[in-house]
Amino acid sequence: MVIDNFLELFMLNSQSPVPLYRQLAEILTAAIESGEFPSGTRITPETTLAANYGIGRPTVRQAVELLVNKGLVQRKRGSGTFVVEAQRKVDLFSLAGTSSAFERLGIKAQKKMLDPVSLAVVNDKPDNPFQGLEAYQFSRLVLAGEGPVLIEDFFLHKALFSGIETLVLEDVSLARMVEDRFYLKPVNGRQTFKIATLSPPRAALLGVGEKTPVLEVGRSIHFPGVKNGIYSKLFCSTDKFSFSQTLGGHSND
Repeated sequence: MVIDNFLELFMLNSQSPVPLYRQLAEILTAAIESGEFPSGTRITPETTLAANYGIGRPTVRQAVELLVNKGLVQRKRGSGTFVVEAQRKVDLFSLAGTSSAFERLGIKAQKKMLDPVSLAVVNDKPDNPFQGLEAYQFSRLVLAGEGPVLIEDFFLHKALFSGIETLVLEDVSLARMVEDRFYLKPVNGRQTFKIATLSPPRAALLGVGEKTPVLEVGRSIHFPGVKNGIYSKLFCSTDKFSFSQTLGGHSND
């Protein structure tokens, strides 16, 4: 087999301080990442790996368990161990925003308004910089690929974005609107990350269970002379995409 020939190119080094099971895990990971083990492929059986490398099955089992924990493979009782479908990585947390993040993957992100724009006193949580102050507020559901992937809650500085309530925000890039209509470019920002659960209505919107953990991101965007011009909360489902962060960029979505 081509795959077995690939594995034969690599040897284990019994003199290395790196344990043999970790060496084998790195070899198998390289085979997966190089495409020698495509998504859905059954990897070489543990008995064959043990025989080929002259090691015990417990060592092989430890190596495979590392791959299971990393989400690269999954065991199917009675069938073997198979490579899982690789998640597409979305650079969601750069200042370039959600639209550009999905566009780089060739995926059109559709945005649906959940709440219309309103100017009201923020009654959120202490970590919201607009807490107790008036700010423009609205929420959107983002769909990409086969379904919903995140919910966006936005809070905008009322003087900086005066008149935004008259604009159409359904299925548009807020990043581009901020630049094109308000002539603003962010200078930097700050983000926080934690795990959260959603209320039943919001869990249903995102297509997750009420007790299913989601990634919650708090994002503050600063503009020249104005700190916290935009604050947003993103609630991200991680079953379809994995999310990464790039430091830098020029806009917010």
